[in-house]
Amino acid sequence: MDISAVVISYNSLTFLAENLDSLQAQNPPFSSIVIVDNGSTDGSARFLQKRSGIDACLLDKNIGYAAAANLGIARSRAQLVLVANADIVLDGGFTRAVHDYMERNPDTGLLSPLILRFDGVTVDSAGQQYSWSLHPRERGYGKPLAKMALEAGPVFSVCGAATVINRNAFDGVVCDDRFYDEDFFMFWEDFDLGWTAAEAGIPVRFLPQARVRHFRSATLKAGLRRRIALSLARPPRLRYHLVKNRLLTLIKHFRWRRHWFRLPAILLRDFCWGGVLTITNPRIIIWLLGSGPLFRRAWRKRKKIPRG
Repeated sequence: MDISAVVISYNSLTFLAENLDSLQAQNPPFSSIVIVDNGSTDGSARFLQKRSGIDACLLDKNIGYAAAANLGIARSRAQLVLVANADIVLDGGFTRAVHDYMERNPDTGLLSPLILRFDGVTVDSAGQQYSWSLHPRERGYGKPLAKMALEAGPVFSVCGAATVINRNAFDGVVCDDRFYDEDFFMFWEDFDLGWTAAEAGIPVRFLPQARVRHFRSATLKAGLRRRIALSLARPPRLRYHLVKNRLLTLIKHFRWRRHWFRLPAILLRDFCWGGVLTITNPRIIIWLLGSGPLFRRAWRKRKKIPRG
C-alpha cells in the first residue's frame, strides 16, 4: 500500500518547515506530499514555492478545511492518504507503523494515530468517541501519556489534526474524492466523516504506534466552561460554523430509533452551548436563518448514507 500526505495550511508559516521536514524524513517515504494553502497572507506561499519535493497548491482565497482537504486528496492517487494540519510533526516511524498495521488490517477505512501535544508527554487525541449529547470527545484529552494504557483497536471517529484514509474502503460511499462534507467549511468535518464510516460499516481504528505531535491544543484545558470561553473568543463567522455544523451533523446522523433517549442531553447541551455562541452576536442568528439550503442538502445526504 502506498501512502501520500495532504497538508492543509492557512497562515501556518511558523510550522511549515518542521512539518515538512518530518514528512520528508519518513521511511518508507510518502509517494507524494500535497500542501494546500488556503490563501495565506503570512508568507507561506513564498516559502512553499521555494520548497522542493512537494506539490504546492496555492489558493487565492480560503475555501475552508473540508474543501481544501478534498482538493488535496484528489491530487494524490495513493491508496492511503494522511490528511493533516500544518501544525503537526510526525515521529520518525509514522509511515512504517501505518504500513505494517494496514497490511494486517486492510479493511480499516480510517486510522487515527496517537496525537500528542508538542511536549511529547500529554495526549491530545487517541481517537474520538461521542458524549452523551452526541458531541465529539477526544479520548485521553489532556492526560499524561504515562498514565494511559493505549492499545490499537476500534474508535468511533478520528481527530482532524491527523487522519489516515484508506480510499478502497470507501468505494460506493464517497464519490469524486469528496471525503469531507464541504458544507461544513471547517469544524466537525472529521466527526461527520467518522460517523458516516460507522453507519456504512467501515472500520475506524486507533494506532498508538503511529505518533504525531500537535501544536494547536497545547494551551487548551478540558472542561465545558473553558471550551465555551474558547469558542466565544473566536470571530463571529467561525462561531457560526460551529453551531451550523453541529446542526448539519444531527440532521445527517441522528436516528430516532437509536438516539431518542439522548434527546434531553442533546437539548440541554445545545441550548447552553449553542445559545451562548449565538446570542452574543445577532449576525450569527441571521446567518443561521439563511442556512436553510445547507440544512435541506444535509437531509438529502442523510438519505444517501449506506447502512452497513
